[in-house]
Amino acid sequence: MKVFATVAVVVVVLVACCIGQTYTEEERERIRKNREDCIIETKVDSNLITRADAGDFVDDDKLKCFTKCFYQKAGFVTENGELLLDVIKAKIPASVDKERAVKVVEDCKQTGKDACETVYLIHKCYFEYTQRNNLNKTPEKVEEAEKAAQSETQTEAQKETATESKA
Repeated sequence: MKVFATVAVVVVVLVACCIGQTYTEEERERIRKNREDCIIETKVDSNLITRADAGDFVDDDKLKCFTKCFYQKAGFVTENGELLLDVIKAKIPASVDKERAVKVVEDCKQTGKDACETVYLIHKCYFEYTQRNNLNKTPEKVEEAEKAAQSETQTEAQKETATESKA
């Protein structure tokens, strides 16, 4: 399901490498609600979130602010986009190498033009790190991301055809 794929990437990346981490129903519901609230708040096109799940990070201000909103609701960043390392450390499960996880978090610290871009760049770094190291890359997630990207490509081609037909 797209909702959980997006959110799982964000949360798993934040706690840096939680391989096989499972969530309670309560946690899933909170994640789902935070995602929906941030989509409404930022008015982001959910297709851009799907594309980011597939590794296609579009340079879009609404997507950047969605990322900040979600991280902020999770308690990982301040309004100004500053990482709350104590909160992140506290939320790293006992089964994860905390030292390694904190190193990834610290290595991905970046600063953008504003708080939204800063958090977006940090998230992008985490995502790229997990993909480069094949962490949290289950066959289901790969297949889902590929289908979403293919669907997006088909939609864009249909729009171009429609535009050409009108001209």
